[in-house]
Amino acid sequence: MDSKVTEKYFVMPDGVKLYTRIIEPCDGKEKHPIVFVRTPYADALSGMENDKYKEIEQLVKGGYAVVTQHTRGKIKSEGVCIPYVERDDGLASLEQIRQLPCYNGEIYLYGLSYLSSVHLSYLDTNPYDIKGAVIDIQTDNMYFRNYRNGCCYNWCNYIWWLNMIWEQYPDQKRELAEIRPYKDLMKRVLGEDYPLYTNNLLNDTYNEFWKSNPMTRAIDNLKIPVLFTEGWYDFYTEGMFSMWERMPDTTRQKSAFIVGPWGHDTVVGKNAEHPLVNGDIPEDFYVEWFNSIREKRPFKYAKTGKVNYYSLGSGEWRVTEYPTVSQTTKKLWFAGDNRLTASPKTNDEKITYTYNPEERVDCFKYLDIYKANPANSVDGVISFESEAFSEEVSFYGETSWRMDVSSDCEDTAFFMRLYLVEDGETYNITETITSLSHINPDYIPGEKITIDLKTPPCAFTVKKGSGIRVDISSYGGKYVPHANVKGHWAEVTETKIANNTIHLDGAYIELPTE
Repeated sequence: MDSKVTEKYFVMPDGVKLYTRIIEPCDGKEKHPIVFVRTPYADALSGMENDKYKEIEQLVKGGYAVVTQHTRGKIKSEGVCIPYVERDDGLASLEQIRQLPCYNGEIYLYGLSYLSSVHLSYLDTNPYDIKGAVIDIQTDNMYFRNYRNGCCYNWCNYIWWLNMIWEQYPDQKRELAEIRPYKDLMKRVLGEDYPLYTNNLLNDTYNEFWKSNPMTRAIDNLKIPVLFTEGWYDFYTEGMFSMWERMPDTTRQKSAFIVGPWGHDTVVGKNAEHPLVNGDIPEDFYVEWFNSIREKRPFKYAKTGKVNYYSLGSGEWRVTEYPTVSQTTKKLWFAGDNRLTASPKTNDEKITYTYNPEERVDCFKYLDIYKANPANSVDGVISFESEAFSEEVSFYGETSWRMDVSSDCEDTAFFMRLYLVEDGETYNITETITSLSHINPDYIPGEKITIDLKTPPCAFTVKKGSGIRVDISSYGGKYVPHANVKGHWAEVTETKIANNTIHLDGAYIELPTE
C-alpha cells in the first residue's frame, strides 16, 4: 500500500500535546476526505503494516486520509487520562484537522467501543463538516452499560477503569477489588477513592447523574448518517436499540443497524460453540459505508432505515423494522415438573431453592454463544424445558417474563436466562435480572411479589424438533452477586443465605414471533 505517514502532536487549549498520526494515500491528489479515529489502547490502530489494521489499509486504498490519535494520557500522548472526559479534546482536534493540507472539507468518524465513545461525547454539536460515522458496539447512555433493572453488571467493569488509569496508579492491588463494601473498591485497590468511577457504583437508578453526560444527547438530534453494529451477546444491546429508536426519523432512514452473532466485537467469537455461519464484518465494510454516503448510493452490506440482523439458530441474516410490535406471540407456562407447557397450571405449585452469595457455581458464560450445563444440574439453578416444537418458529424482539416469587430475606435477586435447545445441546440466547428492592423497596420477607420483566431485544429461530429452556436463579452472568441484605448493593457489608421461592401459578414466558 502506497501511503504517506506524518506524525505530529495536536496541542490542546490547555497546552497538552496529543500524539496524532496522519496517513494519506499516494494517489496524486493533495486533498482527501478524512476518517478520524481516537484510541486509548496501545495495541489499537497505531500502525498499518499489520493485518490487524486492515480497516486503515482499506480506507487508504479507497482514497481516504486516516487521522489516528492517542487520547489524553495514553500511549504517546501527554496529560492525565480521565475516562469518558473526551469532549473538549475531540472538538479541539477537529479544529486542527481542518488546518491539515490534506483536508478537503469532509470528515468521517470511526470507532469501536470506547473509540466510539470519544466521538459520541461531542456529536450533539453536529459539526458542519462531519458527513458520516460508524459506531461499533457502543451506546450513548452509560446506564445501559452498567445496570439492568438496578442490578450492576461486572462492578461497572472495574478492570477496564483500572487499565485506563494505570499510568497514574501503577501499584494497583486488584486482589482487593471484589470485597464488600464495593463502594470502597477503588480505595482498596488504589489507596484512595476515584470518585468518577465510584459515582457509577452509587447511582444504580437512571437519574440526573447519567443524563448529565454529554454522550446521552448525541443521538437525539443527529443529522448525519450513522452505521451501527452490535452483537446479540454484548452488554450494550439495550443501549444501542435505544439509540436507534431515539434517532430522528429522517436520520434513521439514511442510517443502518446491523446486529450479528457477536459479543463485544464484530466477529464470530472464537469460543462460539454453536455452528454459526461466518458473520464477520467484510474487509471493505467501512470504506463501503463512507463511499455510499459520498456517492449517494445504496450501501451493499445492509439496508438503510432498517435493522439487519442474524437470527440465532437459523443461519440466516434478515431485515426488519425497529421499533416493532409483534402481532403474534408464543406463550409458554412454567410447570412444576420443570417443563414449559402450552397451557397454564391452575394449582399453586412452587419450587424453593437456596442461594448463598459466597458459594456460587460459575455456570453462566457470556459474550459468546456457549453450551449450557445440563438442566437442573447446578444447585440453585432451576431449569424449565419445552417440548420439541412441531414446526419452525422465528422470534424477534423483547421476550416477556412474568412470575410470582418470594424470599425469606428482605432483598434478593432473580435472574432468568433463555436458551435454544437443539440437537441435544443447549445454547444461551438472552437474559435479564432484577432485585426485590427494585420492584418494591419495602419488600417484607415471605411476601409474594410479581416479577414482570422484558429481556433485551434478541432474534433466534427454533427449528422443528428443537425447543427452548429457561433457567431461573438468583445470580448469573457477570452481574454482581446480590448479598440478600436490604440496602444499597454497593454499601452493604454482610451477606445472608436466602431461600427463594418460584410460584408457578400463572407464571409464563412470552416470545414475540417474527
